This record gives sequence, C-alpha cells and structure tokens, in this order.
Amino acid sequence: MDNINEENIEELSAMDRNSESSRLVAPNNTTKTSYLNLVSNICALIFLGIIMFCCFKDGVTLFSFHPTLMSLGWVIIMTSAINAITPGDLATEWMPIRLRSARHWVLQVFGGIIILVGFLIILSNKIINDKPHFTTLHGKFGLAALIFMLSTMIGGIGALYSLKLKHYLAPIYTKLIHASVGMLSLCKRAAVATQHVNTYTEFNVNATIARWTS
Repeated sequence: MDNINEENIEELSAMDRNSESSRLVAPNNTTKTSYLNLVSNICALIFLGIIMFCCFKDGVTLFSFHPTLMSLGWVIIMTSAINAITPGDLATEWMPIRLRSARHWVLQVFGGIIILVGFLIILSNKIINDKPHFTTLHGKFGLAALIFMLSTMIGGIGALYSLKLKHYLAPIYTKLIHASVGMLSLCKRAAVATQHVNTYTEFNVNATIARWTS
C-alpha cells in the first residue's frame, strides 16, 4: 500500500510540474542541447548588420528605419521568442519552464511593438511621398504577415490562460492553434525575405548585396 501511495504521489507531482499553474521547476536535463539555434542567431545578426549597412550607408532617411526595424523584429526577436520554448535551445534550456514561457511572450510583445513601429514608418513614408499603398508583392505579403502576427498574439493570450478557457476549448487545441498560426506568420514573412529587400529601390547598388544576403 505504501508503495502504491508513493507512486501516486510521484505521478501527481509530475503532473503538477507540467501543469500551467506549476511553480518554477527545474528544466528537463535529458534533452540534448542543440546548437542550430545558436547558428541561426549568428546568421540573423549578420543579416541585420548588412541590412543596416545598406540602409544607412548613404545617409539617414525615414525609410531607412523600416527594413531595419522589420529585420530586427522578425528575424532577431520573433525567432528568439520561438527558440525560447524550443527543446534543446542553448540559451534557455537551463531555465525553468515557466521562465521560458515568460521569456517567450515578453519577446513576442517586444518584437510585435518593433514591427508595428516599422509598419507605421513605411506607412508614413508612403503618405509623405504620396505613393500608393500595398501595390507590390512585398507590401501585400507584408500586410498579410502583420495580420497573422496580430492574430498570433491574440491567440497567445488564449494559450497563456488555456486552463481558464478549458470549458470552451481544450488547452491542447488552444496551444496547437496558437503555435500553428505563429509558425505560419513567421514562415510567410521568411518566404518573402527576398522580395523584402528586392523591392527596396532606395538601396541602389546595395540591393544586390542585400538580395544575396537574404
């Protein structure tokens, strides 16, 4: 009987550790550390550096901040937010699960704000120069990615409070929808990375460098 009770206690403890309302618990040490996220972060930093070089090489304009902020928000911060909850991530594997979750949504909010600022900058630049909006593939895909991003962030609130919403939708489905839409929005943005720099005529000769980097 004592053995059965001990097994039940251990099982309940494991369930409590994995629940949404759990306290800070130690990370899973059995997960093998992956260095791919580190490599992707290094590549992202190189990409951002070259984009900034192309934007500010010939001076500072309002437009210069649009590709810079978009690259920072999407390629650096949003990717880091996803990596924060990826098993084996070198930077966050040592963190308790609740801390990793907090890091994820804080980075998502921060990245979302930067992306919105970048969007408002290009919108203002179009208005100032009396240019049409969302006429290029880049503009259309960018707007779609922005809508997907906002939908993902709203879904993130549902995922954060999935247990409180369990009477309406099972937590596993809430998180699955959030993760699926999030990956779709990030892939949509990554899929048009070439158009992202290819349509920047202001880059002039530097556009070739940016395209190859992308």
